[in-house]
Amino acid sequence: MRILIVEDNEGLATGIVRLMNSEAHVTDWVPDAETLQTGLNPAGYDLFIIDLGLPGIGGIELIRWLRAQGVEAPVLIVTAQDAVKCRVRGLDAGADDYLIKPFEVEELEARVRALLRRRGTPITSSIEFGPLSLDLGARQFSLSGAPLGLAPKEHAILEALIRRAGLTVSKEALLDAAYGFEEEVSPAAVEVVVHRLRRKLEGSKAVIATLRGFGYLLRIQAP
Repeated sequence: MRILIVEDNEGLATGIVRLMNSEAHVTDWVPDAETLQTGLNPAGYDLFIIDLGLPGIGGIELIRWLRAQGVEAPVLIVTAQDAVKCRVRGLDAGADDYLIKPFEVEELEARVRALLRRRGTPITSSIEFGPLSLDLGARQFSLSGAPLGLAPKEHAILEALIRRAGLTVSKEALLDAAYGFEEEVSPAAVEVVVHRLRRKLEGSKAVIATLRGFGYLLRIQAP
């Protein structure tokens, strides 16, 4: 999933980004509401983690703005304000859940999973394609029934491919799936990751084909 964190505490935001990326999500971070409103497309995110005490435009105003734009993705509030009134205002503005700072990592992970579940993300099902399968709950790929060890970028790109198995996926779409908007990478980065994936899939019937000028295609090799 693609997650956006709106948090002015750089240390906390960096920790959350690292945690979410370790779960194979693609996570972006902005320090204030204005950066989101003027520079990003909020419709491109599956979940928002928003601090209420933002500089400038506050978290509650930002949540109202998101809902006014028609954004339906779940919003998780993180706040140091433990007053019931503050939490109620956030939920009334359109947030789906809240977490009081400081919080335990395990609770953040659990609340993110719960919000994605409510949104309809099938986190306990799997995607099957020939010998390759992806358990969406465990975030684990298997090849011919055996666990397939993947680095986070490899996982993100292979997931983008298996979700569109049999269809061509552009290099730009794979960049978008695997890298945050602040990561300055060239399209060649995708080629490197695809090369590593091909080596890990070697010997199976699942292959990643290159369609020059168009992108990549996950397909089953003909006998």
